[in-house]
Parts: sequence; C-alpha cells; structure tokens
Amino acid sequence: MTSPIRSESALIRPFIDLHHADVPLENVRLLVGDVEHEAGAIVLPEEELAGARLAVTLPTPAEIRAAVEQTPIPVVDCGLIVLATGRTNRVTYVVEKQYLRVADYDSELLLDRSKADLVFNDRAGFMLTVAVVLLHGLVRKPLQPYMAGTWLARRDFRVSVEQNETSFSPEELTQAIREHHGLPEGSLRYVHVEGVLDEAELSDAVRVYVDTEVLNLLLANPTDTSALQMQIELAIHATEVVASAILRELSESCEPTPEALETYPAALRFFQNLARTLKTDMATILNLADEPSRLRAHLEAAFDARKASIVALKESR
Repeated sequence: MTSPIRSESALIRPFIDLHHADVPLENVRLLVGDVEHEAGAIVLPEEELAGARLAVTLPTPAEIRAAVEQTPIPVVDCGLIVLATGRTNRVTYVVEKQYLRVADYDSELLLDRSKADLVFNDRAGFMLTVAVVLLHGLVRKPLQPYMAGTWLARRDFRVSVEQNETSFSPEELTQAIREHHGLPEGSLRYVHVEGVLDEAELSDAVRVYVDTEVLNLLLANPTDTSALQMQIELAIHATEVVASAILRELSESCEPTPEALETYPAALRFFQNLARTLKTDMATILNLADEPSRLRAHLEAAFDARKASIVALKESR
C-alpha cells in the first residue's frame, strides 16, 4: 500500500557529477505498518503512528557502490548512514552506519522502538535521514565535496502527528511585534499568515498574537466566563483569517476546488477539520471562505458564541 503524501525531490548541491549517487535513493521508502511513504512530510493520526511497525527500505550495497563509482568521489571514503531524530527533544539515534566498501545490511531495515524510545516513541514524531556520506576528508578540489560528513545524496522523512489544524496557541502581542507588522498602539489581537500552502503543518505558517496583558489575564483565569467568550472569539477570528489566506493563495495558481487542495496536505487537513466542525462538505467550506461574514456566522453557531456571550454579559451585571 502506498501513501498519497507528496514526495520531496533531491536538493540542488553546489557540486558537480554527484547526481549518480542520488539515483539509488529514489526508491527509499519509510514503512509505517504496511503503508509505504515517500520522502518528505508525512503527517499521520496518532493512533496510526503509535505502536506501528517502523522500517525503511534501502537500495542494496552493490547498487550504491555502483552509483558512487560513477562520481569523482572514491567509494572507499563513503558510507551509508541512517539517522533518526525526535521532534520534541531533538535526541538523535544512529540507526545504521556502514562503509560502502564492506557494507552488508538488509534491504528492509527495522527501526526498533526499544533501542531509541525517545525518538521513535516521540508523540510529536521524528525525522529519519538516509544519506550517502563522505566519511573521510579529501584533498580540496573545485566543485567537489572534501569535508568529512558532507552528504552526496540523501532523503529525509519528516514524520509528525496529525493535529487539530483549526486551533492555534496565542503568543504575546508585544510592542516590538506591533511595530514590526505596522499595527496601531491599542491593537488587541493579530493573526499573521504567510506561505500557508508551502508548509507541512499550518502551525509553521500561522502566528496568533494577543495583547500581552490580556493574554496573561486569559491564562490566569481560563475558565472565567469573559475569558471563555474571548477564547471563542479568538478561535473564530483565527479560523476565519487562515481560511481566507488559504483560499487567496490557492486562487493565485488555480481554481480553488477540493481537488486542488489535495496538493497541499496541511491546508487540506485544515479544511477537512473545518468541514467536520461545521458539518458540511469541502465545496461549501471553500465558498464560505470567500465570504468571511458568512463563514463567521457559521463559526459562531458551531462554537456556541451566542451562549458564551449571554453568560458573560449576565455575570458582568
């Protein structure tokens, strides 16, 4: 079974004649259970990732040796390295490290959770890198790698756990941030969205800011009726801004349809979660995103903003 996650192409390097080393890595795959994933961003439900058998499929040593022999770099100085790093605490575990000239490993390499608990059992996910690496320093030559540790070819698998993409943690709206974004002195909140279609996770493209004093009061009294009302209003505002930003960026390159969103996993998950929240379909959500006032009305109904406002107003009398 193959995952629909979009793949990541090889990076451009400042060296010449290394493209042959990249060829064997084109078929490297990460196996989560019985599902194959290509290199790039992989976002999975927590229940699917937790406890699943993890493995990585590798080209044979002979295939990599033959490829490196077509480059200017001596095979004897190169190795295959498989590294894994936890997303939460950045602990790194060397899964495999072998010199190519004597390499001998299974084509399907098991990623043993018991040997790297802080990495493969990290609830936020992990990064796995498979690379052909220069293990010895060489005499420096123009446009050729010479420093030990330089990779000739690599594939990265960025595994993360699916989050609720319709909620974002607020940060302090300080004076410096107001000045940076050209906001007036008394502004209460601000949602900054940039490059939302390019990110594997929306949290990397969305920043929600709330006035420092107000945010501190919210955090100190999160269950207060007025605080609950403000939290609902903030969630509605952030969702509205993000939906409009995704629609705007999508419209710049194509017709905004549910099918067009499939190219952008994070944006797709956001609209899927929003459709579930509003109990409607994706096409309707895209239409609502084009009419912010109607989208806000639907969000207010879904988040029960009316009830929260009534309770807060009654308690303030």
